[in-house]
Amino acid sequence: MDRETLVDAIKSGPVRVTMNDGAKFIIRGPEFAIVDEIAAHVLIEREDGKMKARILSLVTMTEIEHLEAA
Repeated sequence: MDRETLVDAIKSGPVRVTMNDGAKFIIRGPEFAIVDEIAAHVLIEREDGKMKARILSLVTMTEIEHLEAA
């Protein structure tokens, strides 16, 4: 995945990112992510509703799915 593709997808609304190990992460919008040249620093909502910071490597991203805005 390249930086521009991910940033454009995040700007258009919430997305689900799939990693090469099968893990899936929802990025709600641009205010929940900082994307540099090698990684996305994102806030992910845990099952208990609390937010957690994760670093997702761009080279291990395999798919971006656009989700319906809530």
